[in-house]
Amino acid sequence: MKKLLVIISLLLSCSLFLCGCFPEIMIVPNNDAIGEPTIFEKDGIKLILTDKFIEKESELGFYAYYVSDCCGVVVLKEDFSLEKGLEDRSLEEYIGNVIANNGYTDIEPQNQDDLWFYVRDDNGTRSYSYSYKGANAFWIVQFLCMTSDAPMMEDLFYLWADSVEVE
Repeated sequence: MKKLLVIISLLLSCSLFLCGCFPEIMIVPNNDAIGEPTIFEKDGIKLILTDKFIEKESELGFYAYYVSDCCGVVVLKEDFSLEKGLEDRSLEEYIGNVIANNGYTDIEPQNQDDLWFYVRDDNGTRSYSYSYKGANAFWIVQFLCMTSDAPMMEDLFYLWADSVEVE
C-alpha cells in the first residue's frame, strides 16, 4: 500500500509540475492522456498502470498484454521448471541471458535502483524490458512506445516498472 501511495504521489507531482509551472517543458503527457493510476492483477503479478489501459488477449502468447493510446505493456513469464538451474540465476544473469539469446550484441543490462532492464529500438519502436524474480519464475515486463515518444514516456515507464510485484 505504501508503494502505491508513493507512485500516486509521484504521478500527481509530475502532473502538477508539468501543467502548472512550466507548460513549455513537456517531459510526460498530461494527466488527461495518462489517466488515473489503476492496479492490474493477473495470477502471480500485480502492476500499476492507468485507467487508460485495457487488457487484451495476446495472439503471440504473452502472459498478459495491456494497451493504451500512447503505449503498450507486455508481460512474459518463464517458469523455473523450463530449465535446470534457472532458479539459481540472479536477475543480472537472467537479463544478460535474455539479451544474448535474442542476439542483441549491442545492448547491455542496466540497473537503476535495483531494477534490472534493457532498452531496445526496433523499426520506430522503443522497448524498456524490466526483469523480476519470483518464487517460481522470472518475469519480464516490457513497456513499448514510439521511439519519438520515448523521452516523454521513460520516467513513467520507470514508475510503472517500480510498481510491479511478483509472487
